[in-house]
Amino acid sequence: MSFNHYYQSELTALRQLGRRFAERSPALAPFLGEAGRDPDVERLLEGFAFLTGRLRQKLDDELPELSHSLMHLLWPNYMRPLPAFSILQFDPLEQAGPALRVARDTPVQSKPIDGVSCGFRTCYPTDVLPLNLTALNYSVTGDGALLSLRLEMSCDGHLGEVNLSRLRLHLAGERYISQMLYLSLLRNLEGIELVPLDIDGKPFAEEGGTAMSLRMSGNRVQPVGFAEEEALIPYPLNTFRGYRYLQEYFAFQDKFLFVDVDGLELLTSLPEDTLKQINGLEIRFDIRKSGIQRLRPTLENVKLYCTPIVNLFKHDALPT
Repeated sequence: MSFNHYYQSELTALRQLGRRFAERSPALAPFLGEAGRDPDVERLLEGFAFLTGRLRQKLDDELPELSHSLMHLLWPNYMRPLPAFSILQFDPLEQAGPALRVARDTPVQSKPIDGVSCGFRTCYPTDVLPLNLTALNYSVTGDGALLSLRLEMSCDGHLGEVNLSRLRLHLAGERYISQMLYLSLLRNLEGIELVPLDIDGKPFAEEGGTAMSLRMSGNRVQPVGFAEEEALIPYPLNTFRGYRYLQEYFAFQDKFLFVDVDGLELLTSLPEDTLKQINGLEIRFDIRKSGIQRLRPTLENVKLYCTPIVNLFKHDALPT
């Protein structure tokens, strides 16, 4: 409310009190009564209404000078405006070889809109590989489910040239599906099976005709986004780190929907001749939870080579 409202409210209250006081004290009625008001008394009442009106306005504002000072001292990050966030996906490499590391804080530019291009920077270091996610299969098995991801070379070459040790997955698409996949991979994963594929996309056969596979424990899947070098926004050193997780979660939940699949260097235990014939890989996640059976994830729910980006950068401000 404007200050004029507080001033008029206080002045009206003072006049009402003065009228009641004049009724109890008839000798002062010429000064405080409605019939004959003393101009000097009127100026005093107006001045007092001005001061008390300012005081009431400060109280209704809940002392912003005090609260803002405390916020700037204890939680300065909450007083800052939040920049724009988004997810950036890189295309797979078109040449065989080891992963290409895109470092954190790499500057990128958005497509121009009305001639204006916005500057962003990457928040996660991202390893881009010559592998393409070509298929996602999901099937119910007993009281659980089996999630299979098929990876194929995006160029000529074999998997032995990739030096694959870790694969980062971004769980995207419909929020319910992505969050349930996140929960299932981190809490309800029984194990992981790696199935090498030949140039025709078929599993290698071992002696006896069984498909060649390598098994890993379920603890090979790790969450992403909680390390200091994976923060979206800078945070003061005197602030509890849990506050950053809360602020980033409510500002941009997609930032945490990343998982790392570690231990893929297990493939190097295969004979060298076999590695040279591997043209793809199927990763099977054995999920032990009945609730996961209701999900129907597709390729839109799992992405490779993604990183959060933030519209935050250093700039020299010029006075106008």
